[in-house]
Amino acid sequence: MDAFLVRGLITEVIGRLKSGKEADVFLCRAHPDHGGALLAAKVYRPRGERAFRAEETYLEGRASLHRGRARFGSVSRAVARRSAAGKELLSELWVRREYEVLRRLAAIGVPAPRPVACDGGAVLMEYLGDLEAPAPRLATVRLAQDEAVHLRRELLAGVEAMLSHGLIHGDLSPYNVLYWAGRAYLIDLPQAVDAAVHGDGLGLLRRDAQNLTRHFARYGLVDDGAAWAEALWLRYVTGRL
Repeated sequence: MDAFLVRGLITEVIGRLKSGKEADVFLCRAHPDHGGALLAAKVYRPRGERAFRAEETYLEGRASLHRGRARFGSVSRAVARRSAAGKELLSELWVRREYEVLRRLAAIGVPAPRPVACDGGAVLMEYLGDLEAPAPRLATVRLAQDEAVHLRRELLAGVEAMLSHGLIHGDLSPYNVLYWAGRAYLIDLPQAVDAAVHGDGLGLLRRDAQNLTRHFARYGLVDDGAAWAEALWLRYVTGRL
């Protein structure tokens, strides 16, 4: 995060917003030359202190998310050997991916925090919330019925838009969605995979869809998430092979 200060992207770190197993999130103030807005800096813990789940599961579908497949191949070989260099490269790849996926979501119009910069082990992005508190996770919010209908439609449309551009979130749930100003924003994206590359892309997509539809079932909005995911897969993946 010091790099963001040195580069003049932020002028101060206001405080810690969240402390997690993989990363800490800090509230920052952007430099006046960059609008002076509130920003969030997601600072990943050193790799030895993290608790990533099943990294190799997600590593398989990452090649097309990065420039330079030759470099990705060297990372894969180093990781396979469990070398120190491989682990360090994997750590760098994991952090960089979040920034790159956020950029892609911004380009295709899927609601997510707008990325600002990536440097080493941190990603600087749009902050959702105010000075009093950050935006809550969807899992903690009780929605009015009309809000639930709207957000369910918006989230499922986001999942479809991602898949239409070859992306799967891979760990989507109400805990990885922020609710702010009547909209739902996808977060926690470093594990996103390329649908056409990952060996179990359909399984990850199916799980994402089921997690969402299960959440909205409490509002009487009952869907078959698995069947919906399979229909999307047929349309956007199988149908294009």
